[in-house]
Amino acid sequence: MRPQQRMAELCHLTGVKLITYGTVMGGLLSEKFLDANVDNPFAGPAINTPSLQKYKKMVDAWGGWGLFQGLLQTLKQVASKHGVSIATVAVKYILDQPAVAGSMVGVRLGLSEHIQDCNAIFSLVLDADDLNSIREASGKGNDLLKVIGDCGDEYRKA
Repeated sequence: MRPQQRMAELCHLTGVKLITYGTVMGGLLSEKFLDANVDNPFAGPAINTPSLQKYKKMVDAWGGWGLFQGLLQTLKQVASKHGVSIATVAVKYILDQPAVAGSMVGVRLGLSEHIQDCNAIFSLVLDADDLNSIREASGKGNDLLKVIGDCGDEYRKA
């Protein structure tokens, strides 16, 4: 969501489009993490990859796991309405932003194949109610541009 603040305006002025990544937050924006207790390693899915750990830190900075569950529940309601997954809704929402030309969705061969989800992105049409509910839920958290800046720690020099 950070690029929507400053970068989107620059893209509009210059005609440049963004290719986004991290659109499903390493997998956190999925049914797997809906209603999950990640604080107890025995109670829910593990945050066991560098990508999941990175995006979990962003969730914590944004407002915490409880608030994130509210966003997941909103995305799930929209997904259920359209017969698609949470990840499909998340990617479509980002692709529908005027400054976005495309999104890179990562997969791990043999571990996570999402061909049907990816194909569903192109036929999904989010209506005004969907967009408003997603904006409302995502707007409840902290402004990550103010909290962590315009890029992740991995891009900063020590």
